[in-house]
Amino acid sequence: MDQQIKKVFHTALVLVPPKQCIDQIQLLRKQYDKAYERWMPHVNLCFPFADPAQFQQVFQALQNHLKDFPAFQVRLREFNHFQHGKNCVMWLNPESENDGIQKLYQEILKVYPQLDDLNKKSEHGFQPHITIGQFGTNQIEQRKKAFQPQFQEVQFQCQEIHMISRNGQDDPFQIIHTIKFKTENPQAYEYPGQK
Repeated sequence: MDQQIKKVFHTALVLVPPKQCIDQIQLLRKQYDKAYERWMPHVNLCFPFADPAQFQQVFQALQNHLKDFPAFQVRLREFNHFQHGKNCVMWLNPESENDGIQKLYQEILKVYPQLDDLNKKSEHGFQPHITIGQFGTNQIEQRKKAFQPQFQEVQFQCQEIHMISRNGQDDPFQIIHTIKFKTENPQAYEYPGQK
């Protein structure tokens, strides 16, 4: 089923929390995340992703494959971080019912095995996360301790993922296509970056 994809860095396949769940996340990101203007709050599933010229065919292939994938609950409550030398990226851990995000990732790779860049980024493989900000290693633990008690747990049903794209390096990403899962009670969510 593998079809050749031209990979680019101005598109991505993402899971985006609905608008009613992101106020706390955006308050923190606005202060601490240098990508705040360019990216909506998101979990990257595939980045880099397909060239926009291939979006229609990729959308149809993924939608066809995922149409019976069950929607699942996601809970955001715990901060964690990655360390790169003297810098750290703080992130929220998206805990998913029945390991839904990992299962979803494996299903995407069944259609497009070459979109596995995020599986190769670390020795731990694919690690879903929502970036909150960038900090020095000397301040990361105190920042986490400060943010954690303030953060109110958020839950939502993940019933779709989005193909996003931007024009220039500094332009914000926009949702171009939405791939929908099988769900008993579809909810009309609004998403940041929706046209």
